[in-house]
Amino acid sequence: MKNPPYHALLALIILCFASPCPAEQPGFEHRLLGIVGETAINCGVYHLKNKAANYYLSDPEAAKVSQCLADAYQNGRAFYVAVGGSGIGSGDYYVAKGLLGLPNAGGVYHFGYNSSPSNGEPIGEDRFGMSLCHTFPGALDPEKDCGMQLKAPPPVSAELKGKNRCEFANLKLSDDVVVWAAEPDSGRKLEFQIEQKSGHQTRQVEVLANQTKKPLALILGNYEPTIWNIRWTQGTDIIAVVVGGYYRQAVAGLPPGVPILNSTEKNVGRCDDFYGGSDIKTLNPLSRRLFDRPVEKVYVAKNGNVLLGDEVVPDMKILSSPATPSDSFFDKDAPRAGRAGLEDGVKKGLLRKATKEDAIAWFAELPKPKPKDVPSIAGQAPPTLPEIYRGAYVVLKPFVFPVGLFGGDAARFFVPRGVSRPSGDPGHSAIYDFNTLKCTGSVCDSGVILITSP
Repeated sequence: MKNPPYHALLALIILCFASPCPAEQPGFEHRLLGIVGETAINCGVYHLKNKAANYYLSDPEAAKVSQCLADAYQNGRAFYVAVGGSGIGSGDYYVAKGLLGLPNAGGVYHFGYNSSPSNGEPIGEDRFGMSLCHTFPGALDPEKDCGMQLKAPPPVSAELKGKNRCEFANLKLSDDVVVWAAEPDSGRKLEFQIEQKSGHQTRQVEVLANQTKKPLALILGNYEPTIWNIRWTQGTDIIAVVVGGYYRQAVAGLPPGVPILNSTEKNVGRCDDFYGGSDIKTLNPLSRRLFDRPVEKVYVAKNGNVLLGDEVVPDMKILSSPATPSDSFFDKDAPRAGRAGLEDGVKKGLLRKATKEDAIAWFAELPKPKPKDVPSIAGQAPPTLPEIYRGAYVVLKPFVFPVGLFGGDAARFFVPRGVSRPSGDPGHSAIYDFNTLKCTGSVCDSGVILITSP
């Protein structure tokens, strides 16, 4: 049986105290409590009465559950919230989904349970699966961090429904409109993020448009999460912008009233993929669909900058709107990217810079290799201790890896006994975990010790 999406399950919930609930499948309760423990906080267990039901929690109920989860997480208590029932599919087997938190901030997980994954056939065995949520230390937002929708979404207006299609509503085009497209070189990396869950560092592309003779429509696309900061020469008339990518895209600098169509893979893109590289062949079909004409030119960015049109002469006035500056899209709650995020961790007391003593302690804990039966060479210096502490950090409290720890921005982390391993994407970093006495990360797997300066 293919389990329904989590938000679909939540759309069917009915509070157990609002109607009689059948007994939970013993296997589910045994599996759940076996992970979180008998003393875990129960933030709510809800019953799916039937597929026709379409209930969400009321605002007070949803607030109560959210507060329960947040309090338990902040205090390091194990917790869970679940929704499930029998007869959701074609059989009478029991399925459930929800969130659980391990004690001591050991992680927050989606979980799914199915008492008979083989659609109720006798050979079916129960199954309990878990996947890690991307959470931040000290706070938990069930909807933002784990995609748990407790309340019914607001009704969608007919106008908004129309916006879910690959089209501009009521866009009037003159015959002389030209369409230009920009293909970035990935863009300039930013310390601040516009979305955190992808694990990819946000880029910014500076766009300068110079077309003073005809109205201009723009097609912009990049795979990475990107802010397109648009400026234009006086006399340039930008009538519409379509932007797309795999991860979140944002358009800054345009004045209010310029229509923007934003289509990304992660927001169930309204338009087919068209973001750069080999997808250049998709640009003309998209342009004909939106603007009833092909793309006239494609401009390639260099070093995060792209000039659309002719070179700008010194006496030309460059315009930009303050209505949507780039920093208005920054996620102020997300850690800064790369090394800046690590320095923030030090300032907040979540990390400290490693010392030679930390490296000595690590090697002292490792099993000693059996001495080789060979004589020593006179005058040969003893082997030196690998300087794995240089540019390394010691984890002191729950910490989320900042995005962008790749290449020269990779780091090393010592995790002392009793401290939880950081969550998130470590990138190319190495983690020396005293709890397991194992080094994990691509550097460890390759057998190479990373030695770089901070």
